[in-house]
Amino acid sequence: MARGIEDAYIDYPEAVMHIESGIRTGIARAGCFLVFCCFVASAHAASVYKCVDAQGHLTFRDTPCAARAQQRKIDLQPQPLIGAPNEHLAQAAPAAREHKAARTRKLSGRAEHARAETSWECRAADGEVFYRHTRCPGSVPGDGTVRSGYAEKMQSSRTRSRQGAWGRVPVHGTKISRAEACRRIQSAGAAGRDGHARDETISTYDHLMGRDPCSD
Repeated sequence: MARGIEDAYIDYPEAVMHIESGIRTGIARAGCFLVFCCFVASAHAASVYKCVDAQGHLTFRDTPCAARAQQRKIDLQPQPLIGAPNEHLAQAAPAAREHKAARTRKLSGRAEHARAETSWECRAADGEVFYRHTRCPGSVPGDGTVRSGYAEKMQSSRTRSRQGAWGRVPVHGTKISRAEACRRIQSAGAAGRDGHARDETISTYDHLMGRDPCSD
């Protein structure tokens, strides 16, 4: 084989030189390409210069080409490494912002709901006062207690009930905040208030099941 190459070189020297030149050029370009790939892999917002000299030789360098070489500047953008902390932070940032926004909306909705919750202060015509979380009834049956002011009013009224202190008593309702109603229902002096027995109360079972309006 070696003898064949020598014979070919003797018989066709120009062809052999042309082939060798092509091989050297190919190897040089492959090397330049590998260098360029290394630049791209390790670059941090840098620039690379592509240079072609008068003989057509191609090189890549991080400094400007020689005076007589054809030059082309290539701007390289930095590429994040796989698994780099900055990459994970960049991917997690939108999710964190969305989570924070959702939490803010949820808290805002709860605050708005809390402001919208109302209860009722119910005042009966006989002087009883009680509290409900739903609308007050139009009237309640008398509790049998004769209260002087209401008794005198009923005696002078043409619509006096024949049932006396056990007759139906009109009720007027006024909206108040849920928190205020709960405070008055649960206050230490509530037991001494006329009408306390008519307050809306929640059973222990409903309280444990989370259905107590005063536990929100």
